[in-house]
Amino acid sequence: MNISIKLNTSKIILISTVLYLSSCALPYKIKKDKTVISYANTITAEELKTHLTVLASDKYEGRETGKKGQRMTAEYLKNEFIKLGLKPGNNGSYFQNFPLTETEAPQSRFQFRGKTYAYAEDFYYYQNYANFEDFIVEYSQILPLGNGIVKGKYNDYRGQNVKGKTVIINVENPKGVKFSWKEKLKLAQEKGAKNVLFFSKYFELNMEKIHHYLTKSSVVLGKKLNEKKEYKNIPFFFISQKMEMELMMDITKEENEIPNPLKNSLIFENSKISFIITSSNVLGLIEGSDENLKNEIVILTAHYDHLGIIDGVVNNGADDDGSGTVALLELAEAFMKAKKEGNGPKRSILIMPVSGEEKGLLGSQYYVENPVFPLKNTVVDLNIDMIGRIDEFHKKSDYVYLIGADKISQELHDVSEAANRTYSKLDLDYTFNKDSDPNRFYYRSDHYNFAKSGIPVIFYFTGVHEDYHKPTDDIEKIMFPKLADITKLVFYTAWEIANKPARLKIGTKKGLEK
Repeated sequence: MNISIKLNTSKIILISTVLYLSSCALPYKIKKDKTVISYANTITAEELKTHLTVLASDKYEGRETGKKGQRMTAEYLKNEFIKLGLKPGNNGSYFQNFPLTETEAPQSRFQFRGKTYAYAEDFYYYQNYANFEDFIVEYSQILPLGNGIVKGKYNDYRGQNVKGKTVIINVENPKGVKFSWKEKLKLAQEKGAKNVLFFSKYFELNMEKIHHYLTKSSVVLGKKLNEKKEYKNIPFFFISQKMEMELMMDITKEENEIPNPLKNSLIFENSKISFIITSSNVLGLIEGSDENLKNEIVILTAHYDHLGIIDGVVNNGADDDGSGTVALLELAEAFMKAKKEGNGPKRSILIMPVSGEEKGLLGSQYYVENPVFPLKNTVVDLNIDMIGRIDEFHKKSDYVYLIGADKISQELHDVSEAANRTYSKLDLDYTFNKDSDPNRFYYRSDHYNFAKSGIPVIFYFTGVHEDYHKPTDDIEKIMFPKLADITKLVFYTAWEIANKPARLKIGTKKGLEK
């Protein structure tokens, strides 16, 4: 009898365990709702095109942060929020203004033995990572250092005294060796080098990719002009193979060949001008309908800035990120229709087009550092950046890349999947969600500033195309039905998050749930 009871108890425990595990394995379910579909259907290709025809026109001058076109766009967005009935999201204002320090593109050059090497032609550097003051280095203090590595059988520092010297290092590595240029820079600094000159056979290719950044002004948050910063890195430069070869050839000459000491030196000259500008995020609030939940915030973001005018040509940025910006307007309309009909979301929705993304995610950084609504009350950030085109990896348009959904909250990923299964039925592509993604897209748009603060995020994206960051990113190439379909998916996902009884659980399949 006693044994029988024990066995039955064991069976009960076993059955309970199986049922629990089975329930955990069940997919997240959303019941299809015709009313929700009716609100989503207010998102139309025609209205998206109407808005984008304005914002991606030459009149808006490429919407560069801190410039006329960006301010015009902010006013347009504010006026649309007013028409739709959204409340001002920042204590009575639709704007969250923030100061920026803009530094003009540097006027820099190297001189060495009668030759002049120009910035953004023969060399380049990243202004925000080191203190690039003028300096002079005698040729005897310039040291070729091969690949600049210490790993396995390789030790380019063996027998070399680099202290106080400028070292020349090849970015490439011997076959089978992995050693990034950042690791090489750190090692050179630890060994006492004064400056590092990196050369690479891919110099011209890299220069082509980032030339527009190098030749435009740089912008950082804050308003402290000529502030002396404590830089972690010694100055480092990327030089062309031609410049490297000429330096190498000349520094091997006998000292008495050129008696003038000044000609024996590598001279770096740099000048720059900084000034204060202002930009703004635009905040429209749809207050939640549930007294117990309305203090919890669902944030929808997209950056409305772009590159501005380059060499006299307007970069309209229809896809980047005009597509995401107009999607926010349609999302605002859909949620407001629900609210006006007495079916508003239980949690509050903050529609927030941000600026400064192209300058380094600055608008979203400012919001996270100066939140209007407490970050602890922020449930999620759904961020839209480039959803109007297709890339080279897809032949059909019915896809979207999703990035970040499962990195902080597995439940967010599950909700997203369920919203798509129930309503949109798009091809959800997670290629760029992998930690090994060499493009590092997870770190490259405004959602990342929220993710750094532990807030669950999804980044909606359709990939890079041949017009990315070019003047040819125009409205004629936008696929508006695709843009509408993805915007609807964002709506369905946001709707579920805003109305579910409990906020999203934090934690992943790796057992990080708290």
